[in-house]
Amino acid sequence: MKGKAIIGIAMAAIMVVSVLAVAMPMAVATSDGSNFNTISGPATQKVLIGQNLQFEGYGGTVTVSRIVSGDIENVYQTNANNRIYNVNWPTSGAYYVNYRDSTGYDAQLAVELPDIPLRLKVGTRKVASLAVGTNLIIDTAGMNLFAYDIIDLVVIGPDGQIKHDEVNNQQFTGITVDFLTSNYGSAANTVKTSGWTIGDYTFKVKTKQENACGLEAASVIRDLEITRGEINITAEKPFCVELQTVKLAVTGVADDPITVEASPLSRCVMFKGGIDDTPTGANYHGNWFNSRIDADGIRTYAVKFNDTGTYTIIVTVTGGCRKGDYDTVDITVSEKGVVFDLPSTVVIGEKLAIKGIANTGTYVDVFIDDILYPKLYYLLIGADGTFSKEIRTTDVGMTVPGLVTLKAWLDCAKRPGESPPTTTADGSAAILVLKTHLDATITNTTVAPGDSFDVFGNASSDYVEIVLLSPEGGNGTGMDGLYGTTIYTVPTYCNSTNAYNYYKKLKVDSDADNGNYTIIVLNPGRDNAYGDSEYTYIDSILDLDGDGPEPGVIDVSNKTQKQIAAIISDRLYATGSDDFIWIGNIKIA
Repeated sequence: MKGKAIIGIAMAAIMVVSVLAVAMPMAVATSDGSNFNTISGPATQKVLIGQNLQFEGYGGTVTVSRIVSGDIENVYQTNANNRIYNVNWPTSGAYYVNYRDSTGYDAQLAVELPDIPLRLKVGTRKVASLAVGTNLIIDTAGMNLFAYDIIDLVVIGPDGQIKHDEVNNQQFTGITVDFLTSNYGSAANTVKTSGWTIGDYTFKVKTKQENACGLEAASVIRDLEITRGEINITAEKPFCVELQTVKLAVTGVADDPITVEASPLSRCVMFKGGIDDTPTGANYHGNWFNSRIDADGIRTYAVKFNDTGTYTIIVTVTGGCRKGDYDTVDITVSEKGVVFDLPSTVVIGEKLAIKGIANTGTYVDVFIDDILYPKLYYLLIGADGTFSKEIRTTDVGMTVPGLVTLKAWLDCAKRPGESPPTTTADGSAAILVLKTHLDATITNTTVAPGDSFDVFGNASSDYVEIVLLSPEGGNGTGMDGLYGTTIYTVPTYCNSTNAYNYYKKLKVDSDADNGNYTIIVLNPGRDNAYGDSEYTYIDSILDLDGDGPEPGVIDVSNKTQKQIAAIISDRLYATGSDDFIWIGNIKIA
């Protein structure tokens, strides 16, 4: 019986090859499952590097010439049987059979490298794993082998090579290229995996050299894992925010009916009908629906949540041999929100960057004291969640000193001038608007040595500096009993009316020079540097004792009161400076 079976298979193979040979057109390069690419007739004919060629119908010994820019570069001659073995010619240039001149030749040849692309696909999706029973497409689009070259689809699994799949009656070895593409290469004609062993497989397309024009070539090896036909559900984001759409991926066996639902059912869970594979008309406020696993073994659905908490989504097989199988995924939902990144104060007329970060959404609208100004409408949120818009305070209503409130809503569909949404803002912040000025008051006009006086006022800065200049200048003894120039740094504070005030009680040393003192109150403005320097504090600019000043520091130890005042005012009034200065006088007597 075994011998008869072998004879039967051999006879069938001979009959297939005979039929193919009869069906072959002989006017072009052909493969009939033999060891040669047959070149005949005048048409342009394809030749692959590595093939054996048989020339027919040209009479006598045949020569093949390569022509490059009109010049003959190479001449190849057939043997006594008009054959050329194992073509290894360059692939550039034009080839001709029995070339005589540019118009005189018997045929033209197109020489190419063999190309055997291989992709494993389910539907239109390339795959590296699939559930057993899922149909697999062997995609070799672009392969340039001849239709009747004999090849093997080499499938090696946990049990070794599958030459013939008896369960699904599929032949993988000793087949033609045309058989491969016609039976396994499209959505309608696929490799069936029903009954295959669970495990790892490799796929490769390989020529049978003696039946593929002598060509020995193979594709890359593709790996495939075949898994049990289990239902599985995963979430693109296991953590999300309210009203953010989350994609769900459900994998299983093609055609299995399934139900996808919230467990337990909740009105806060809303499947987005019509998005991805989510059916329209999902039931019970959109929190469950019926579906079916697609031919590619995967379905994607969209869901969102309108409240915070942790929700469970369950997928259950509702029919067939896997009925009752299920899988779940948990998704934790937090509040959507915006966090502003702003300074605590801003001066009227200044530029200000309205910026922050959002944990969801496409854009943010920022309302200033419940007004949506055009410059703060529809601020796009970047891929990293941040948004930013530079404005001038006077363009967004920040024209009066005091505290203003910023509120942000995500994707709120409001337009400039409209009232803010009635829902709670997704983020808020406050910023103090300051006047661009510096005020100072001195409580006394004359003070005795050993007594004290007060300096106070309002400043649009975090601090002010008070400079006291002795009537004797840098050589004198100042109010603190040391150098002729005395400097105090005084912080500002926010009072009940949201103004930034400062206050300093100054005691006059008993050894201080008598006479008229110049009092200078100053601050370095919003750039936090005096004039065009890099210095934040005035004592970094003035050398008070003349004891070896650093480069760029001015020695004032020998300067007069008037000269020191001029040095300070000249520095603060430099071009482009935003510094503030107030000058007054007090008498020590």
